[in-house]
Amino acid sequence: MSETDIRIEHIKIKNLIEFAERAIGSAQEGQFVPITMQRAIAHAHNPYAAKDDIALLAAIDSDDEVVGYFGILPLLLRKADELIKVHWFTTWLVSSKVRGRGVGSRLMHEALTLDKDYLIVGSVHARRVCQKYGFWERQPLIYFWLDTTGMGRLNPLTWVLRLFRKMLHILRVDKPAEIVNAATKSIDQAVAPLTQKIFYALLTKAQAEILEGFRFREVPQIHADPPNPTRRPKTELHRGVDAVNWMLSHPWVLETGHSVTENMDYYFSDARPLYRLIALEVYTHEDEYKGFVVFSVSQKGSGVMLKTLDYRFTNPSDYRCVLALAIKLGCQYQAETIEIPDEVAVHLKDSLLGKLLLHGKQRVYQCMPKAEDSPLAQSWQDITLHLYDGDMAFS
Repeated sequence: MSETDIRIEHIKIKNLIEFAERAIGSAQEGQFVPITMQRAIAHAHNPYAAKDDIALLAAIDSDDEVVGYFGILPLLLRKADELIKVHWFTTWLVSSKVRGRGVGSRLMHEALTLDKDYLIVGSVHARRVCQKYGFWERQPLIYFWLDTTGMGRLNPLTWVLRLFRKMLHILRVDKPAEIVNAATKSIDQAVAPLTQKIFYALLTKAQAEILEGFRFREVPQIHADPPNPTRRPKTELHRGVDAVNWMLSHPWVLETGHSVTENMDYYFSDARPLYRLIALEVYTHEDEYKGFVVFSVSQKGSGVMLKTLDYRFTNPSDYRCVLALAIKLGCQYQAETIEIPDEVAVHLKDSLLGKLLLHGKQRVYQCMPKAEDSPLAQSWQDITLHLYDGDMAFS
């Protein structure tokens, strides 16, 4: 099969569910598929998309089989009170059947001909590829993982291995990853249950007083933004309550046994043994609405992770209750890792527990403006980024 035997089709929002039903319905177990049904349905309900917006580029061979895809997700950029449509790259993959034949490049070139402002946040590999295409970058977003077992720093083998890796790097020798991983994991598995119990007890005690100052209500949908939120950035990626509720109603990940594509070849998040979205509205004891926070709890392999997906408060000082709630829910689900934004982690950073358990992370955002004077190009360095920006909040 030559590259010319493959055509690129533009799948619009209004046709996406039908396309997904056709592609998935004709696929066999283990076959490469371009989208899951839950993603297709979610895209179709995007409050910031129009019916004629392109949601997916599909590379299709002469046998009418999809062999590559490129996902596009409309969103809004807010400059002061003006809302401007821009787009996320959400997925990009080529089947192993045609890998190395330029199909991935064709998909990217096709996307760049659509005259749209694009943003992407993704893997190290995706970043490198986008750099080759001239995508712009900016300072990475800083956020934190709270290691509730403490083994990231307490595992004695970790200290030895850091020195070992440095020596191997100097000698230009590849480290034996399988031996390293097996050794560290065996110690983690033996000690982590005990250290996690201790650290959760200490973290819960430290946050107990904060929880006593609020009343929390778990809800299926957030009823409204908090009144008069302060310090709203002048330029940011807009994410109103309509988008938060869209995410809650149409998650991209389902629990095992509920996704029709989980036994097919779909590279991105599809199904996990545990996946829950937890939306909480926060009130004072006098019933004053303070804001909301949304978490996800999910299991990959044997580990459970709790993520902060979204949050909005009248007063930024109330971010402290996000940390307290994250720890409470993390303890409930025995999450090994809790992901929190920098402005939430600040309430723990300076404590002894914070110095031991918090691990700084970086998320790199890139963009490709459609023109040098496009809205995204003009705003790129001024955008205030948040941990919930991007398609990661859905998965």
